[in-house]
Amino acid sequence: MINFLVDKIGASVCHQLPARSLQIGDLTLPVCARCSGIYIGFFISTVILFILFRKRENGLPPLYIIVILALFVISTITDGIISNFASFNTNNTIRFITGYLCGIAMTTIVYPIFNFQYFKESNDTAIFSRPIKFIIYILVSAAFISIVLLRINFLGYFLYYFNAFSIVFTFFFINLVVVLLIPPLSQKAASLLSKYLAAPLIISIGLSVLELFISYRLHQFLLNLGA
Repeated sequence: MINFLVDKIGASVCHQLPARSLQIGDLTLPVCARCSGIYIGFFISTVILFILFRKRENGLPPLYIIVILALFVISTITDGIISNFASFNTNNTIRFITGYLCGIAMTTIVYPIFNFQYFKESNDTAIFSRPIKFIIYILVSAAFISIVLLRINFLGYFLYYFNAFSIVFTFFFINLVVVLLIPPLSQKAASLLSKYLAAPLIISIGLSVLELFISYRLHQFLLNLGA
């Protein structure tokens, strides 16, 4: 039952081509290597940012880091174009790494917006104003990339379920930030775990389930249309 649900979650956001998906032993991850990188990268980098920045910094990073993040996204787009339209293909390792970099870039922009919209009093300071923290951020992220790419057999089912969880979390967190843009729900909380999280949490979960369901049905419609 759980595996069935994981497969449907994967099918809602990805083509799930086996040749373009990471395999760990006999187990194929529920989405392709690039999608795996994006969603796992988003979740892992969110956790790292919450650990690195506990003062509720709400400012976007310095310009040079935004440029680096833009290059991360461009690398993913470029890899996608090469994989689909060039006369040669990249491999799943490159797809996962560039996807992961895109996930990092997304989180780095979304995270300070969350702090600004959620907390009643946030810190008007740019994240990564100290370059050393950005270096730590990248190094820790690289460690997680290495763990996935080693494809250790006993981690297979963990990464399989973790991949699906990361997809749901990405939808949820982005929806949460969007919901917090609604004035009656924004800038209320004094701490991360607050009663003011309850309503945005419920709405965001509902939106995520609805979006994944609609996306799944749309994918199925397009597949049937193509057949």
